[in-house]
Amino acid sequence: MKMITYQTNWLTISRDELIERLRIKLSSKRFKHVLGVEATGMMLAKRYHESVEKTSIVCLMHDYAKEMPDAQLLELALAYYPKEDLRSANGAIWHGFAAAQICKQEFACQDDEILQAIAFHTTGQPDMSQLAKILYLADYIEPGRQFEGVDRIRKKAFENLDQACYDKIRMSFSHLMNQCTEIYPLQLEAYNAWTQRIKKEGVI
Repeated sequence: MKMITYQTNWLTISRDELIERLRIKLSSKRFKHVLGVEATGMMLAKRYHESVEKTSIVCLMHDYAKEMPDAQLLELALAYYPKEDLRSANGAIWHGFAAAQICKQEFACQDDEILQAIAFHTTGQPDMSQLAKILYLADYIEPGRQFEGVDRIRKKAFENLDQACYDKIRMSFSHLMNQCTEIYPLQLEAYNAWTQRIKKEGVI
């Protein structure tokens, strides 16, 4: 991969240093996933003329906290996103907020776009930056993901970023309901906002 240099107000460590930390911190399976997300994110960034440096950061950082103990995850998540309903939420959404807090606290990230993309990569948001959309999709369609419909979303991601995001939101909702998993209010808010937007555009 071409040498990528992070601005110091984005991250105070280099890409190589971050990758080494991830290699130590994560299981081999999770580490491979993160590298797959970065590779996919970089392709999407080039397709949509997004910053490859910012894309690299958010993709590598998104699961930084994924394998931490729940108590530590929740503490970090609440430090970034101090909403009491996080305590009773499905714990699967905590790691994004926790990773954003680590990025801010440990690596001195001062860029809100980067932090928000990391924080909300699991829940989505009613309004997402292009960077956030790229991470949201790259996490879903990286080469290690194998599920019914993934090839269609992969193709769509390079044709229409918003439509691919909406398809991902709908498929994630369906999965959560099929698994009888509680849906965090922010996820419902994102679904409703995206549905209204897509309808206005006449896509559905």
